[in-house]
Amino acid sequence: MRLYIPLIFTTVLVLFSKTTFAADTLMIHNAWIPEMPPVSRVHAGFASFHNSTDKTIEITAISSPDYQRIEMHLSKQVDGMARMIPQKSLIVQANQMLTLKHGSYHLMMFKPSRKLKTGDTVEFTLHFSDGRQQTATAGVKKSSEAGAHQHHHHH
Repeated sequence: MRLYIPLIFTTVLVLFSKTTFAADTLMIHNAWIPEMPPVSRVHAGFASFHNSTDKTIEITAISSPDYQRIEMHLSKQVDGMARMIPQKSLIVQANQMLTLKHGSYHLMMFKPSRKLKTGDTVEFTLHFSDGRQQTATAGVKKSSEAGAHQHHHHH
């Protein structure tokens, strides 16, 4: 069984797919990343992380061989100004969902190691506080293709 995962962005997007794991694994839904212009050195991403277990899950890092580094951020209004605040981890409470979205939690991915275009795939690894890791494979999509999936939710 394949699970299609998304991270949402503004122009062109990447669709993640993930094979399902045992009951203690974080499920990733609606994960999208854009196909950006080749000169873009920073990409962003969004997703929903569903924890169907009775234990809190802490994501301490996200990595990819296709990016020099990936940071977890929180966008928030501070004194009337939008600020991006780096996060040391993302907490997904037991039996809850954490949604990364514009104006809230999101990923910032720096210095892609190659030019990503529609049809390419990207591998990402989620690193958890208990030492476990979970990998997802992303396929690059144009926003016009991926946009049709933005309102479709898998439960």
